Amino acid sequence: MAIDLNQFAPNEPMPGLYVYMANLPQIHNAIVSANQSTALTYGAVVVLDSAVSNADAPVVKQAAVSNTPFGVITYTPVKASFASGERVAIARKNDIVWMPKVTGAITQGATLYFNTSNQVTTTQPTNGVVLGKAVTSAASADAYVQVELA
Repeated sequence: MAIDLNQFAPNEPMPGLYVYMANLPQIHNAIVSANQSTALTYGAVVVLDSAVSNADAPVVKQAAVSNTPFGVITYTPVKASFASGERVAIARKNDIVWMPKVTGAITQGATLYFNTSNQVTTTQPTNGVVLGKAVTSAASADAYVQVELA
């Protein structure tokens, strides 16, 4: 997808893209953990890394399906992936973001979980925790759904 130079955000769903307002309160200076071996992309569900401390900003890494999420890395047209030590913006509780879904229909109001590919599903993985609620329905296999983060 190409973005026009005068366009601040895409006009189609992307993982972690805010649905309604791009200036919602959020943590803009979280740092990707040194313990994160692979780069994180927007739409990644993250957790605080308790093994790393930083007095200036929270340190995050990819969440396991059994971790209570700290938030979701939000979309930015400037950069698609974030390596260890880089700063990221995080959507938090009650924010509404677009998220890709796994196969199968999702109905509005459904409780959503996430998988290891940062996709949402209504099927709870083993020891999986709730990511949020579906604000919209989605039926097609490659659809995105609006998720209010829990």
